[in-house]
Amino acid sequence: MCSAPCCTPSPSKPQPRKAPMRYRPFGATSGMAVSVVSLLLDDSSRRSARDWRVLIDAAMSAGINSFELAGSSDGLIEGLSQAMADVERRLLFLAWRAPTSGSLDDAAGAVLRRLGLDYIDLLIVEDLAQVDFARTLRHSRQVRYLGVAGAGETMTLALDKPGVDCLITPYSLTSGWKERHRLKLASDRNLAVIARDVCPAELTGADKPSLMQGWFKKKPKISPRSAYHFLEDTHGWTGEEICLAFALFEPSVTSVRMEADSVERIGRLAAVPERELPAGVAAQIEMARFSGPEAS
Repeated sequence: MCSAPCCTPSPSKPQPRKAPMRYRPFGATSGMAVSVVSLLLDDSSRRSARDWRVLIDAAMSAGINSFELAGSSDGLIEGLSQAMADVERRLLFLAWRAPTSGSLDDAAGAVLRRLGLDYIDLLIVEDLAQVDFARTLRHSRQVRYLGVAGAGETMTLALDKPGVDCLITPYSLTSGWKERHRLKLASDRNLAVIARDVCPAELTGADKPSLMQGWFKKKPKISPRSAYHFLEDTHGWTGEEICLAFALFEPSVTSVRMEADSVERIGRLAAVPERELPAGVAAQIEMARFSGPEAS
């Protein structure tokens, strides 16, 4: 993993990294190193600008320099803008999830004005038809890189789409050969990969993490008969942390996108890259992958 020499700021700005973190290059030629843990910023909760800034500052202090903006609330935009203002812009990697309708040019211009920025590092679209329009934003230097978010066939088509620099795709303990092969193809083509949904609901019985609780803290718990029961009973590890550690084992993954609703949770997730899984867990993971969510 990269030690991120580009993450050494000038003396005029505070250093965003105060805790151990691993970094990987974004693609093969960008020259940018991103933290292996990325933080999703969305409007799923009503937070004030101050609350958002506390969370983002905590992430930066933990060494996270990669963020995905997927919301547009005033509090989120203001909090993010304030946090970014205190750090050299070149040290931060900001992805923005574009709206699925309307003018990309107008939407990008609006979010840049609200944030007080000159450019976005990664523009994320979900419709491959938007890629051609998005390329004009790169030509105007409003956007540095283009990414496509999706799964299955969409990701396969995105591999061959001119102008695509990054795939944002699910990857977890339950991912099969096709998903792994797709990641290898992306790496062979110098595409960055941001893994999402690394804690699949089929293992937990939960649809989504709640605002006040993380994955694997909600009911129902994993059945004792499940091949994945070790996610709940590994000493010193939460299931979420094990899932994150598994995703980080994949060398084709540039960064893993996580959701975190508290400073404490951000700290726990940011510490995972420097931790070693207990002896035997790797073998349990492989056995579970072949057994499926429920052991027969």
